[in-house]
Order: sequence, then structure tokens, then C-alpha cells
Amino acid sequence: MKALLAAGSVFLSACALPTSPGEPVAHKVNVDGAPYLLSPLTASTWTATAVGITRPLASRSSSRAALLQAIEKISDCKVTDSDYSRQGRQLDAQVDCGSKLKN
Repeated sequence: MKALLAAGSVFLSACALPTSPGEPVAHKVNVDGAPYLLSPLTASTWTATAVGITRPLASRSSSRAALLQAIEKISDCKVTDSDYSRQGRQLDAQVDCGSKLKN
């Protein structure tokens, strides 16, 4: 009985652990029906990566503007520039957090 109780408390405490320090928080969003992960790469760069899509993001030009808007909304910073990386599978956006968005 003690072993079962101990195992249960270890399991529950593992669920409550925060993410590893220094690991960026990813935000899952849907754009044009496709899932993306948005996360900060540096203090002034955010990335958008498609989840489960193997073709380049650049082939979905209608999604670029929506992804940039999503990055602005989540980061609360203004996107100043963007480009594709990782053979077009990731959109990198440079943001200016000194110019907070006015909502």
C-alpha cells in the first residue's frame, strides 16, 4: 500500500513540474485551419513552425500575414521584418517590443 501511495505522489508531482528553465514557451495557434507553434527564439525574434506539415510554409503565402499577426498578438510586440528559414519550414519574425502594440 505504501509503495502504491508513493508511486501515486511521484506521478502527481511530475505533472505539476514547470517547464525547464530557459526553455521558451510555445503557443499553439491555428491559421487557415493548420496548426502552428509560435515561440520566442530571442528577445527580438519569434518563430512560427507548422505542426505536422512537411511542405515549406512559403508555399502558403496567404498564411504569412496571418502568422505575423498572430506573432504580434502573442508577443505584444510589433513585427518589423520576417523571413523563412529551415528550408522554408519556419517563419522567423523580428519584433520591436519597445513599440508595444496599441490595442
